[in-house]
Amino acid sequence: MSAALLAAATAAAPAPTGKLDLSFTNLRSAKGNLLVCITADPRYFPDCTDDPDKRFLTVPAARPVLQLSGLPAKRFAVTVHHDENANDKLDTFVGVPKEGIGFSRNPRISFGPPKFDRVALPIAPGTNREAVKLQYFL
Repeated sequence: MSAALLAAATAAAPAPTGKLDLSFTNLRSAKGNLLVCITADPRYFPDCTDDPDKRFLTVPAARPVLQLSGLPAKRFAVTVHHDENANDKLDTFVGVPKEGIGFSRNPRISFGPPKFDRVALPIAPGTNREAVKLQYFL
């Protein structure tokens, strides 16, 4: 009977979750907002537009930190864009971002966004930390 009780208690236990403390560095100014998108699905990376499970958050550029909790233990990719003029879109000139962009794990950006696997962060139970460095091209 105790084995059955232990099995039932184990099955009912919630899956462990993690917390992600994000900081954003190398901002050109404290104007506007940081538009942050977090996804675990490579099909919706980098913009997360159609991802039903995305977390899309707006963070004031003057206070570039974000804390997320309740994340399941899996891999997530973070995309951020510094919306300096607060128009809720990434402004470009001939396809080149005029505003800062960044990704988790801080890959070097050349032509186009990095692959999901290059930026995906494993989230473990407990506190996870990541500093995302923004890059500006214009």
